Amino acid sequence: MRLFRSLVVLALLAPLAACSDGCDNQVVSRKDAPGGRLSAVMFERSCGATTGFTTQISLLRPGEVPAGKGEVFIADDNHGAAIAGKWGGPWAGTEWLGPDRLLIRHAGKARIFLRREEASGVRITYQALNN
Repeated sequence: MRLFRSLVVLALLAPLAACSDGCDNQVVSRKDAPGGRLSAVMFERSCGATTGFTTQISLLRPGEVPAGKGEVFIADDNHGAAIAGKWGGPWAGTEWLGPDRLLIRHAGKARIFLRREEASGVRITYQALNN
């Protein structure tokens, strides 16, 4: 009976293990929009020793943590060309300009993989800074 229970538990947990992409997210900053409807959450994402750190940003409900990749902004350091943030990925910063307007500043030499200009009803503008 114990073996049967163990097999049932393993069968139930196996799909959950398959969902993991082997990456780890560490929140760097969280800034709430005026009115508190959303938070701009910047995080470092690491997917193992053979890949570099990336800086990613998602718009989430207050208190939520990022699960998976960023939904608004993703950048890496372009093989060391971009200035790094304290967290290891390329430097970036967020600033709310209003409840539905977000400014993302980032290292000018960063390699950008995702740069959405609208998400969750928020208009997003970008400013690349020299580094």
